Amino acid sequence: MSRRFTYIYDTFCGWCRGAHPTIAALIESGAEVEMLHLHLFQGAKAHRMADGFGTVALAHDKRVAGLSGQDFDQRYVDQVIQSPTEVLDSTFTAWAAGLVHDHGAATEIALAHNLQNQRYIDGVSAQNRSAVEAAIVRFGVSAALEEGAETAGQTAARARATLASLNLRGVPQLILEENGQRNALSIADFYKSPTAVTALAS
Repeated sequence: MSRRFTYIYDTFCGWCRGAHPTIAALIESGAEVEMLHLHLFQGAKAHRMADGFGTVALAHDKRVAGLSGQDFDQRYVDQVIQSPTEVLDSTFTAWAAGLVHDHGAATEIALAHNLQNQRYIDGVSAQNRSAVEAAIVRFGVSAALEEGAETAGQTAARARATLASLNLRGVPQLILEENGQRNALSIADFYKSPTAVTALAS
């Protein structure tokens, strides 16, 4: 019996922050996991906080915190949610994910968590390119951020195709493939006990 997992996410999705302990536990268990960054927040979906999206995002983030225990610091509220200029665009983080994608799921989930902490704890703007560049250097990447764009586009296309094939929408999504069958799993089932997900890998 062969089991493999696909995790579809966007770094700057609050629900993906909530899912982090579960996915990290699954990867640490030795399960075969492929990370696919959807690059959800771009173009028409790059929302400006001051246009009302900040209020919506904060409501979701509070739900995520309550369900998963993941932190959303007041600095994030003050410097990101309430910023008159902040735009939720995950392009830089999508490129960063593209640069580390071939390094394996453990590296990609660690980078995503690092960038999420920058945003949700330290209140770093999505437009702060230098913060993302500094993060990839810490993960041993010396390439220019734009060099991850092609891989980012390819993984986003695969993510969209996978979601469409299973009639799924949005992120995060954890998909189990076993004996040629693919099924979406409920990450919410593991919020209170993230390591319970490791039973699925055996």
